[in-house]
Amino acid sequence: MRTTFAVLVCILLLSFTGCGEIVTVVDFAGKSISADAPVRSIVSLAAGASEIICALDGGESLLGRSANSDYPPYMDTVATVGKSSFTPDIELILELGPDMVVADTMISDSDKKTLEDAGIPVMEEKFIDPLRTIVIMENLGRVMGKEERARELVGFIKSYRDLIQDRVATLPEEDLPEVFFEWYATPYRTVSSSGSYHNFITFAGGLNVAADLGNESNSYPDVSPEWVVDIDPDVILQSEPSTKSYTKDDLADLRERIMKRPELRSVKAKESGRVFVMSGKITSGIRAIVGELYLAKWLHPRLFEDVDPDAVHRELIEKFYGLDLEGAYALPESS
Repeated sequence: MRTTFAVLVCILLLSFTGCGEIVTVVDFAGKSISADAPVRSIVSLAAGASEIICALDGGESLLGRSANSDYPPYMDTVATVGKSSFTPDIELILELGPDMVVADTMISDSDKKTLEDAGIPVMEEKFIDPLRTIVIMENLGRVMGKEERARELVGFIKSYRDLIQDRVATLPEEDLPEVFFEWYATPYRTVSSSGSYHNFITFAGGLNVAADLGNESNSYPDVSPEWVVDIDPDVILQSEPSTKSYTKDDLADLRERIMKRPELRSVKAKESGRVFVMSGKITSGIRAIVGELYLAKWLHPRLFEDVDPDAVHRELIEKFYGLDLEGAYALPESS
C-alpha cells in the first residue's frame, strides 16, 4: 500500500513539476549537457537546429528562434530572439526562461556563460557538417523525448548518406574533382579544412583546393583571382544565403555572374560549365542531405545518375513537415 502511495506521489510530482529523467548528451564543443527530459521549451539560435526540432515535434517545444530560422513557414509565429547565435537577445531569452538553448558555434563564450549561470543549459552544435548531423538529431531526440521520431528521421538521412559514402569511399584520389568553394558574401572568400563546408565537399567525393589555407581562427580565408586561376579547379561551388528564397531564374543569374568573370575565362571549371550554385538552406540541418546529394551528383554524374536530389527533397519535406516543396535550391539541377 505504501509503495502504491509513493508511486502516486511521484506521478503527481512529475505532472506538477514537469520533472523527468535526467538525460546527458555531449555537444560539438565536447561539453556534457544535462537536461530534465523531455525538455518542454527550447530557444533555437540556429536555422539548422530549428528545422530539426520542428521535424521532431512539429515546433511544439520552440519558445523562441533566431531571425534566420525561417522554415517551416509557421516559424513566423515563434518569438524572435536575435538574428543568430552571434547576435542573440540574451535579455529576452532570460525573460522567456527556456529549458534549453540550442546554438551554433558562433555563440560567444560570454553569452553562453550568462545563459548557463542562469541555469539554462546551452547545446552548442555545428550544423553544416555531414559528420555531425546525425549525432545532433539523436541528441535532440533524447533530450526532447522524441527518440522514435529521431530514429525515423536518422534512418531517412542515413540511407542516403550511406549511399554517397558507399559510392565515393573507394575512389582513387585522381578521380576526386578539385573544388573551389566560394562564400556568397565576398568573391574569392573560400573555406579551409577547419571550416564546415570542407567536410561538405570531401564527403561528397571532392578535394577542397583551399584545405591548407587559413587556421582555426580564420576558417574562411580570402584568396585572389590569380590564386584560383593558378589552382585551376575542376569545379566552382558557391553557397548562397540561407536567409533568402530563390527561383530558378534567381539561381541562373547568380551562376551567370560567376561564369562572366573575365579573370576566370581559362579556368577548367568555367570552360567545362562545372560552376554550381546552391542555397544555404540545403547545406545544414535536416536538409543537408539534399545538398550532399546535389554535390555528389555534380562531382560524379555517372556514379549518381540514378539519384534525383529534388525528388529526395520533396519526399523529406512531405514526410517530416507535411508540406509541399516550393522554390529552387540548386543549379544546374543535374550536371
